[in-house]
Amino acid sequence: MQLYGQCGRTEEESGASSLRRSLPCIDLRGYTKWLAALILFVMTSSIFAQPASAHMNTLGYSNIQVEQGGLIYEIELDLQEVAQWMDVRSGGVFILGGGNQPPEGEVAWTQDELRSLIEESLIVEGEGQAAELATIDDIRIVERNDTGYLHMLLGYDFAEAADDYSINYNFFFDMDANHQNFAAIRMGEASKDIVFTNGQQVAAGEITAEGSSSTTVELPGWAVTAWNYLVIGVQHIWFGIDHLLFILALVLAKLRPWDYVKVLTAFTVGHSLTIALAALDIVRLPSSFVEPFIALSIAYVAVENIFRKQVNRRWLIALLFGLIHGFGFAQVLQESPVDSIVLALISFNVGVEIGQLSVLAVVIPLLLWLRRFKKVYTYSNAVISGGIMLFGLFWFVIRVI
Repeated sequence: MQLYGQCGRTEEESGASSLRRSLPCIDLRGYTKWLAALILFVMTSSIFAQPASAHMNTLGYSNIQVEQGGLIYEIELDLQEVAQWMDVRSGGVFILGGGNQPPEGEVAWTQDELRSLIEESLIVEGEGQAAELATIDDIRIVERNDTGYLHMLLGYDFAEAADDYSINYNFFFDMDANHQNFAAIRMGEASKDIVFTNGQQVAAGEITAEGSSSTTVELPGWAVTAWNYLVIGVQHIWFGIDHLLFILALVLAKLRPWDYVKVLTAFTVGHSLTIALAALDIVRLPSSFVEPFIALSIAYVAVENIFRKQVNRRWLIALLFGLIHGFGFAQVLQESPVDSIVLALISFNVGVEIGQLSVLAVVIPLLLWLRRFKKVYTYSNAVISGGIMLFGLFWFVIRVI
């Protein structure tokens, strides 16, 4: 089968047979605009299927102290998610900000309203029996990375002294399937770090009088932590549409194979450095700066793809913008109550790299194949880069407002 030219060439001319039938051929030259438009349509449809914020999820944080008589659960939930939950359940309208808002730092909901949220979304058991939500204290609003969180201190009493416990976390998954809650569970000297997700809603373990624990998962605590944060790193790429578009924009320009290696290495070095600096709280930038800058970096690289015939030193652009994207990645880790922050940091970074490489393993071969058809590649580059530029500018505006 031929893709360009020689349409109409006979099998006799090709020496294959004496039959004078024309070989099938596909001439793409007349369809370049349509193909580029189709690519843009598919890309646009997938982007609009994502949340407007372009990030994968809302976050929450938990510190849990387990004893044989019960547990103390310190929890922080995204303020906007709480407001949305209250709005959906009650049919009311809750305004966060404005003239009717309580004084700064106070909470708009009563303890009874919050109890309904907690009892529907959090089930604690000891020895297989439901624990009683005895107290709801220290209700206040706190701020993490420019985001408001509802802080609560919950006290649960087991029906009797328990040898095992379980926690079923089900906050907000009906509204945000990608919601995550970073939790540190402690029993005396022992501790473990987990992440509650839509696919991992239950944490359980055995309690001993000495305060040691053995989890129901037959893995050491460090392995559970490493696996959880590796998966989060992968998901942060796969479901973080802004990071995906930036990576696509980087490699969309016509580069030599060695240049692809330099670009990807530079981006990895850049974001790995700032992930470490930010997660370890050595350097911190406000998300009000980082998020708009990430959006602008996407738009800038897309503009280069459209208007520069020859893209030089793309690796340098990847390195510089990678530094900023690293701060965006690190926001997942900065406030996590993990005890093994270095392990979580390494695992998360490895997950980010696996996510990137898995995407590029599909994208780069496709781009190399598409480059065989110059006109198709030229139109596709212009159309896709134009779409990426528009989304970058759109995200910049909504993140600044």
